[in-house]
Amino acid sequence: MALIISDKGELVVRAPMRLSYDKIYSFIKEKEKWITTKQKEVENKNSINKDIITNKYIMFLGTKYKLQYIEGIKKIELSEKEILIPTIYRDNTTKLKQWFTKHAKKILTERLEFFANLMQIDYAGVSICNSKSKWGSCDSNRNIKLNFRLVMLPHKTLDYVLVHELSHILEMNHSKEFYKIVSTIMPSYKLHQKILKENNYLLGLYR
Repeated sequence: MALIISDKGELVVRAPMRLSYDKIYSFIKEKEKWITTKQKEVENKNSINKDIITNKYIMFLGTKYKLQYIEGIKKIELSEKEILIPTIYRDNTTKLKQWFTKHAKKILTERLEFFANLMQIDYAGVSICNSKSKWGSCDSNRNIKLNFRLVMLPHKTLDYVLVHELSHILEMNHSKEFYKIVSTIMPSYKLHQKILKENNYLLGLYR
């Protein structure tokens, strides 16, 4: 059996089909303290980031921008403190998703190429994805997938994800050797792991 707390704080229980309700309920009762603690953590995180979750603000490269709907403009534009959106796109999160994806393709592919050259690593290809649970991945064929939401994160943190995935080309695991490779380029990788965990609510946006 497994217990999962969703981004909304909902409890998800995974259990074998034939397992009795009594055993499932007993398992939930046994883990009640853990469930309550995790739900409180999610509730606090969602409260702190309510303006972003409710689409009043966006995060872009670690900076918070207020959404401002403007009559007369034809495309989404970024100003010093606001993101300007044509009024016709109000409540249309698809347009924002497209805007993020466009910038992700440019920023992430350029930064990936930079680190690949720095680390002297060849990758087969890169694609921008819409994963629900991962910031990035690298398969055994050296193909790298990067979540478009990475451009919401601070520069150094998204760079860490790129270094992490490139390092998998040399070590397809999370061993000590793997993290030795990561740390040669990103000595503060543990800080960025923490930032990723704190911002995992972003993975639920623009679905």
